[in-house]
Amino acid sequence: MKLNRKISVLVATIIGLVLITNPAAALDQPRMQAAREDLVKAQTSLNRATSDKGGHRNRALEIVAQAIKEVDRGIEYDRTHITPRKRPNSDFAEDNVFALTRTPDQPNMQQARTHLQNALSNLNRASADKGTHRTTAMQLIRDAIAQVDAGIEYDRTH
Repeated sequence: MKLNRKISVLVATIIGLVLITNPAAALDQPRMQAAREDLVKAQTSLNRATSDKGGHRNRALEIVAQAIKEVDRGIEYDRTHITPRKRPNSDFAEDNVFALTRTPDQPNMQQARTHLQNALSNLNRASADKGTHRTTAMQLIRDAIAQVDAGIEYDRTH
């Protein structure tokens, strides 16, 4: 029993030293984690928005839930697969996605769009690969942004 306890203490000490000397190990994919947090915030904002958006709000909620799952899968993939490649510079133009005029109406939908944009930005800056889950999540977020925008427009015209 004493040997097992000593081994446990030794392992815990080594892990602690690794985390202290290598803070990157403690930051498990910070961009992916930040994107996930933004997606959850977007989901919360969409849930707070009024429901009459011609079905676009509900579709955006479904897409955001799928994007969260893809981000989770990407995080898990990256934890279990070693990929020597670094992400090449992206030619993704965020400005083209976010070029829509913002108005002060429908604050929850507007806030959801902002969180989705932040999630997209974080995923764009995350390291590559993730077994295609990162790319899939990015497309889902673009689709969710389109649904949020369609819901805002629907609400304005109906």
